[in-house]
Amino acid sequence: MRSALIKITKMQKIIIFSAAVLFSFSISAQNQDSLLEKIKDIEISLNEPPDSEENLYLNTVSFQSFYDVLSPMGEWIQITKEDIDEDLSDGEGQSMHALTGLAEDDFLYIWKPNAGSDWKPYMNGRWEYTEQGWLWVSADKWGNTTYNYGRWWNSPKYGWVWLPGYTWAPAWVRWKVSDNGKHLGWTALTPKAKWKSETGISSDNYKYKNSDADWVFTDYNSFTGELNSGKIVPVSENSALVKNASDITDIRTENDLIITNGPDVNKIEEKTGKKYNRKRLRFQKGKHNTVIGENDVTLSKETFDRSKGEKLKKGKPDKFKKSDRVKKIIRKKKIRNGPPPNRNK
Repeated sequence: MRSALIKITKMQKIIIFSAAVLFSFSISAQNQDSLLEKIKDIEISLNEPPDSEENLYLNTVSFQSFYDVLSPMGEWIQITKEDIDEDLSDGEGQSMHALTGLAEDDFLYIWKPNAGSDWKPYMNGRWEYTEQGWLWVSADKWGNTTYNYGRWWNSPKYGWVWLPGYTWAPAWVRWKVSDNGKHLGWTALTPKAKWKSETGISSDNYKYKNSDADWVFTDYNSFTGELNSGKIVPVSENSALVKNASDITDIRTENDLIITNGPDVNKIEEKTGKKYNRKRLRFQKGKHNTVIGENDVTLSKETFDRSKGEKLKKGKPDKFKKSDRVKKIIRKKKIRNGPPPNRNK
């Protein structure tokens, strides 16, 4: 009997020990899951330097996340390098024709948002003054992605369209200040504006002539709040403002950060009485809404699949239409390759 009791006691010890081990593993797994969640949402360091040069045409990243997220809110269009040069023929800047290494069928994808005919980029939202200069916080339903990355232009064929890019900035815009000191203006940079950290983008190296209607102008008081079509100067007044305004575009690199300089914050404070707090930028991986705090702004930053010596699978939108040039190239390619062999002979 005593022997049986001893055996039961040992068995109990074994069971208790096994349960303790399993419990410890369970706690460890929970901690691991918690740690993984924290890693997933960890802030991206602001000291992570941008690429020294961005090539919007011969990039080595995949834009599949852009294709997937933006598809429900607009239309993707497959175009050629000549399509862009034809649209942006007025003024200096990077030319697609000058690029080598592009195959005839290395097509690009641009995105046209579902927006009204009077809409333009950087019109619905607000400007926040941050440690990296003027940050655009979009009120458009697709958020900030198309304002922190890539370039816009007003295509004669399609209207406003966006070409993806992989370098983050608070805003990719060109700035003007009226000579009478009453208005501030801005417009989206086109693909003619090539980013290089050593030269930046300024009125000295970016000479593209935007249409007067492309610009957004507002008075100083309106500039400090939420902006929309009702808070900006009517487009009929743009020509006079563009003619009598100075270009103050200045996007540069400082301490491995891209700084979007623009209007003098001291002058804005003097004219409006509003005091700006130079806010810190806090980045998160993944898709998050932009949160504006008293001392900081929390927003998303994309991570891209990059080519590492192998040909990158760049992906493509699920649905897209083709430009006339793309259709022509595809037809020529089919004719050149000939019909498929008849295997029934």
